[in-house]
Amino acid sequence: MNNCPDAAELLAIARETLLARLLPALPEASRYDALMIANAMAIAARELETGDVAEQSELARLNALYAESGNDVSGNALHSTLVDYNRRLAADIRSGRFDDKQRMALLDHLEKTAIDKLAVANPKALKS
Repeated sequence: MNNCPDAAELLAIARETLLARLLPALPEASRYDALMIANAMAIAARELETGDVAEQSELARLNALYAESGNDVSGNALHSTLVDYNRRLAADIRSGRFDDKQRMALLDHLEKTAIDKLAVANPKALKS
């Protein structure tokens, strides 16, 4: 049985220590840097918690938008596939491909993708 904290728990412990014990002792000139580090740690912890669920959902929506069969990828291959798809999507948006019938599907995809990304990067923004 492994009683050691996992990566997300380690990040949470380190972040809490940084904020509660180290930040108050830092000179004013270093506080902003420490807060940026704490924020990056929180984002990394949320990414670990959610795994690739948001990316898999984004890929499924892109497959549907382009009427293509699903790609069964994960990890670096998933990231690479999404980068390629999003380059293609940007070019197709610029060319007007989605100006007609698929416009609502595109807008739905973009909204859901933005929400998923905000949930990790800045969840407070979703509450306003």
